[in-house]
Amino acid sequence: MKYSGLYFIPTPTAQPADSSTTAAALVSALETLFPTLSRAAPWSLVYRLFRDTAPRTDPSDTPAQHAHTYQHILTNTALAPQRAYVHVTPPATGADGSQHGTGVVAAIPASQAEARALLLRHQLAALWTPRHTLSVQSGAAYSGGLFTIHIGEVRALREGQGGGVSSPGVVVCIATTAGGDSEAGHSGGEKAEAEQNGVEAVDFEFAQATIRELWGQIRARQEPARAEVKEVFMVPQEGGTSDETNATVRMWCEVLRLRG
Repeated sequence: MKYSGLYFIPTPTAQPADSSTTAAALVSALETLFPTLSRAAPWSLVYRLFRDTAPRTDPSDTPAQHAHTYQHILTNTALAPQRAYVHVTPPATGADGSQHGTGVVAAIPASQAEARALLLRHQLAALWTPRHTLSVQSGAAYSGGLFTIHIGEVRALREGQGGGVSSPGVVVCIATTAGGDSEAGHSGGEKAEAEQNGVEAVDFEFAQATIRELWGQIRARQEPARAEVKEVFMVPQEGGTSDETNATVRMWCEVLRLRG
């Protein structure tokens, strides 16, 4: 299966020019380290985040903290050019507020993504509040050997008074192959148990280590503004390979949610 890790390098100034500098430095480092990589077609992304509205309470009652549900609408041409994905995440249960690896994912035609966003924003405004809209335009893509790498500048549309565009950071997605020959170390008992459960035994830790090693080489070559990088990996449910696309969508939404 195709297994991915996603890195988000924040831009402290939120200035598009600074994100462009970081992205260019990463592309240069990648091309210098791996000159045999093939440049693929540019990719693009549009991400919209909505948060459920807290129910009204009696003013005389003691205020209670509301655990929010989020709805993500993601269009990513690197994942599926003709599809968009709607991901609904339940209230976070972890101490860090992470919702990664949980929630429902549904695919819709990409042409309907804007219509769904408008439905939530206007007809269902009492239930859902828009948080932010992010995009990547003309991102760089490379492939070679076991890896596919996507690099893109994330732009945020400022809504309301003034408008304008800011850039919260840069994303780097590294995908490799998990399974196959790399799984030869699994014991027969482990494989038999996996087959009984209807899933393929895959060593995700090996894939994660491979991705981290490649990312480490890129970052060591050109430190991206010495920023604290966020790392998120796919979390296939039940350890199987059939959840590959949904796990990739959840990974992207976890990173692009930012602070939500």
